[in-house]
Amino acid sequence: MATVEVAEAVLTRAQILGWRVRHQGADYLHVRPLGDGRAVFLLPMLGGNLRVAIGEMGSPVFDDGWCYQAAQTEQAWTAALGWDGEGEPEGWYRHHETGRRRPGGDAQKEYRYW
Repeated sequence: MATVEVAEAVLTRAQILGWRVRHQGADYLHVRPLGDGRAVFLLPMLGGNLRVAIGEMGSPVFDDGWCYQAAQTEQAWTAALGWDGEGEPEGWYRHHETGRRRPGGDAQKEYRYW
């Protein structure tokens, strides 16, 4: 698992473009092909939350996804722009499939909700 550093200007530009395309009807805020047939997707959720998902490019379903709270917007965008698609992205709050939670995105505080 690796996430490259994302420059502030790149992050800000991606956020502006992402919300613009979303308001124009796109399903996602950002889609980044990984070069191996998969892509990293950034999806808006209710309450300003975001989800970083990974799956096959063009598929209507995802292989996995991680939720970020509205206060973790920067972490979600950083993962969408810089995560290499291996392991798990950094800074997430909830992994829906396993019930794992990480308060504030801190891996040291991880617990299972169910």
